[in-house]
Amino acid sequence: MSGSGNLPPDLIKVVAERLDPKEFVILRAVYPSALAGEYNAQTRPPLLISFSDAESLFWSMSRVEEVYRAPLPIAPSLSGLGLLCYQGWMAIAQEGQLKLFNPISCIIIELPGSEKLCPVYKFALSSNPSVSDEYVIFVHVQPDTFAFYDPRKRAWTTETYRPKSQIMDLIHFKGRFVALDENRRVITFNPQDNFNIQENQVIPNVKGSTTPHLVECSGSLLVVWHKNDRFSWDSKTEFRVYKVDLDERASTEEKSLGSASVFLSSGCSFSVEFNAQSRLPEIRPNRIYCVDFFRHWDRKILSYNMEDRRIETHPELMPLVAGTVSTPRWIQPTF
Repeated sequence: MSGSGNLPPDLIKVVAERLDPKEFVILRAVYPSALAGEYNAQTRPPLLISFSDAESLFWSMSRVEEVYRAPLPIAPSLSGLGLLCYQGWMAIAQEGQLKLFNPISCIIIELPGSEKLCPVYKFALSSNPSVSDEYVIFVHVQPDTFAFYDPRKRAWTTETYRPKSQIMDLIHFKGRFVALDENRRVITFNPQDNFNIQENQVIPNVKGSTTPHLVECSGSLLVVWHKNDRFSWDSKTEFRVYKVDLDERASTEEKSLGSASVFLSSGCSFSVEFNAQSRLPEIRPNRIYCVDFFRHWDRKILSYNMEDRRIETHPELMPLVAGTVSTPRWIQPTF
């Protein structure tokens, strides 16, 4: 790997698409961040990540029995293990200081003047901080504070959202930050308009649904509702998907994900696309994959088939690693 810096980026990308979790993490740790702007995480299967007191643990659906451990250079927060967003970055609060941390690259970014913003309840990034400083951090601090940080200005901007409704999920989508509150209101914040708050619409009520997830999929913004009895995942479990049009302030129910699949975890949901170049043998299109909505001691990977509306329990058991203190979550293996 010492001579990897002399390889063309296109060749490195081809190699990265074929590596197992351990090899990918090692490659990312030694290869410069310049590749981050060119690498497409959707070309390889997502990883599962969990944490112990001192380590990150990575594995994939194809090799669940093989766990790769990487030391954590930053201690987990007291409130858990930090918040994870889909690009693979975590927001961790330590002694009142907010930090961004990437468990794959082990990059740490300290955010100045963040004492009043801890603890963070939800957060999102406009782009990958590994690429450049042209990104914006969006954080939500309960009950009604939103804050935005621009590294180029080195300043926080705060907004108050009323009524004080709990924010269920948030995401960055096509230049805007989008939040969904407990009253099913879609709220947008536009960086080009001084982050003024706009309530776009109300998503239809899905009776019995417990958890909404905002996901970008095939260029569209989806709200995926999870509905289940926590002690049974057969006929009582289902997912409902709505496509949201922010400009028209409208939503329509989607019956199919087409050539894409969605991976749901708390705070880090995303999609992958399938095409002729995709190398995702253990993953199938038009499915919703989840791991952390059911009894954690079962350690099963589940998928929901959008076509026949059935739950499939995959034969792979996630490894039960002594000392882990978090439920496994999906992560996109980005640079």
